[in-house]
Amino acid sequence: MSKRCIWCRFLSTTGTKTPVSRRAMLYVPGSNPRMLEKSLSNPADSIAYDLEDSVAPGKKDEARGLVSEFLNGDRRPKGEVVARINAIGTGYEDDDLNAVLSTKHLSAIALPKTNSAEHISYLISKINALAPSHKRTGGEKPLKIIAMIESARAMVAIESIAASGKGHLDALLFAAEDYCADVGLTRTPSREELLYPRSRLVTTAKAFGLQAIDLVCVNYKDPDVLREESEEGKRLGFDGKQAIHPDQVDIIHRSFSPNDQSILKAARVKFSFEHHDKAGKGAYTLDGMMIDAPVYKQAIKVLAQAESAGLDIPQITVEDI
Repeated sequence: MSKRCIWCRFLSTTGTKTPVSRRAMLYVPGSNPRMLEKSLSNPADSIAYDLEDSVAPGKKDEARGLVSEFLNGDRRPKGEVVARINAIGTGYEDDDLNAVLSTKHLSAIALPKTNSAEHISYLISKINALAPSHKRTGGEKPLKIIAMIESARAMVAIESIAASGKGHLDALLFAAEDYCADVGLTRTPSREELLYPRSRLVTTAKAFGLQAIDLVCVNYKDPDVLREESEEGKRLGFDGKQAIHPDQVDIIHRSFSPNDQSILKAARVKFSFEHHDKAGKGAYTLDGMMIDAPVYKQAIKVLAQAESAGLDIPQITVEDI
C-alpha cells in the first residue's frame, strides 16, 4: 500500500470524527427559574447556564442552588450542557465549581477571563477532585473546557493556553465586550477593529485542534445584523457564535451550517477522490474544478460539520460523479 493511500485513510478516519456541535451557544441566566425551564425546549447546540455576568452578586448563592438542582434533574436540554462559572480570582469560582461539577448533566465548563494556562490547570484539578470519575482526566467522557479569551493578556498568552488542558480543553471563545474594554477599542458596526484578535483566535484554535466560538451580537433584536455577523464569523473560520437571546439561535444555526449544495459537493468530492485514489490516479477534474488532497480535506470537514449538526448526507455512487 502506498504512503499516499495510508495518508488518505488517515484523513478519512480523523476528519470524519464527529465533533461537539457548537453552532450557537446560548447563555441562560442561572438565577431565573423561568428561563431555566424554557431552556429545556431550546434547540441551541450548546446551552450555557450562567453564574457570571447575568447574575447579580447578591444572587450568586441562589443561582448556584438553582443551577445545581436543575443540572441534577430528570430533564435536560437537547444540546450540550455548559456551566459558565465566575472567573478565577473573583472569590466566587470555588463555590461555583462545588455546586456544578458533581451534577449529572454537566458536560462542559465555560471559563471566563482565561488569562493563562495555569487557569486551565487549576480548573482541571478541581474537575479531578469533584467530578464523577468518568468525567475526570482519562475518563470515558472527560468534562470539556471552553476557554474564554477576554483580555490583551489572554491574547498574548493564547498559544500556551491552547496547548494546555489535554483531554479537557475543547474550544476557545472570543469575548468582544470585555476585550474592547481591556484594550481600549471602540466597537463599531464594521467590526474591523476586531479582525486581528478574532483571526488570531481562530488560527490558534485550529492549530491546536480546538473549536473557535465568535463574539456576541449585542443588537439581538436586529436579525439582519445578526445574520451579517454570523456569516462573517463563518468566513473567518469560526465554528459557532454566542447567543444572548433565544431568537438568535435559528439564524446562527443556519449561518454556521453547510447548505444542501455544499454538502452534496463535499460528498461527491469525498467519493470521487477515494474512487480515483483506489484506481491509483492523482489529481483529477470534477465539474471543471481540479480536485486534489487539500480539496478532499476541506470536503471531509464540511461533511463532519453536517454530521455533527444532524444534517442529511447524500449517498454518492459512481453515476453521481
